Amino acid sequence: MAIKEMARIAKNNGKIVIKDLDEHDYEFLKVEQSDRWLGFKREKIKEWFVKAGLRNVSVDCIGQNCSTQSACGEESAVISIFVAFGEK
Repeated sequence: MAIKEMARIAKNNGKIVIKDLDEHDYEFLKVEQSDRWLGFKREKIKEWFVKAGLRNVSVDCIGQNCSTQSACGEESAVISIFVAFGEK
């Protein structure tokens, strides 16, 4: 797991920060933008940070959205973005 490896190689008192899209159901993004998965559940991200041994973990919305339109123009997506933080 990538988060566990980031925590492993971080210096003591180092900080891990990631950002990504919240979970969504815009399937057209898999085809048009090669998305492997459709965002993440914040609760799951927090769980992964804690299981990696990080402390002071927080996962919150950054207050902005990611927006895109399908190539055919028939669908559009507006997806919230989270930032996750933890300290080693």
